[in-house]
Parts: sequence; structure tokens; C-alpha cells
Amino acid sequence: YFFWLRLPEHMDGETLAARAPEFKVGFRLGQRFSGRQALRNYIRLSFAYYEDAELAEGVRRLAALIAAVYP
Repeated sequence: YFFWLRLPEHMDGETLAARAPEFKVGFRLGQRFSGRQALRNYIRLSFAYYEDAELAEGVRRLAALIAAVYP
């Protein structure tokens, strides 16, 4: 029901999450699933409740977010 997305080492999920509402995209931070606050460059994406077109739009929004935060 979830995809784990490993971002490049220099990217931080928390930094992305701060601007995610601007792009109307949501995800869970990897560090929330780590007892050591590791996985900072991981995000968890849900796909279970969405239609194909919604998933494609979510990918476009996430890509735009990443491009804006890490040009």
C-alpha cells in the first residue's frame, strides 16, 4: 500500500514537507519510521486509495516540489 522513495543523500524529507502544502502533495517522513531519526532522505508515499490519474498528478506535483526546493 506504500512506496518508499529514497531521495539523493543531500535531500531531506523534512525540508520538502515544509513546502509540500504549496504543491498540494503529501507524504510521510522516513525519519518517523526510524527509532534513531535516520532515513531523513526517505519519504513514504501511499498508492492504495488513488486512481491512476490521481497518482500521475501526485507524481507531477512531487516532481515540481523537488525541483523548487532542490533546483
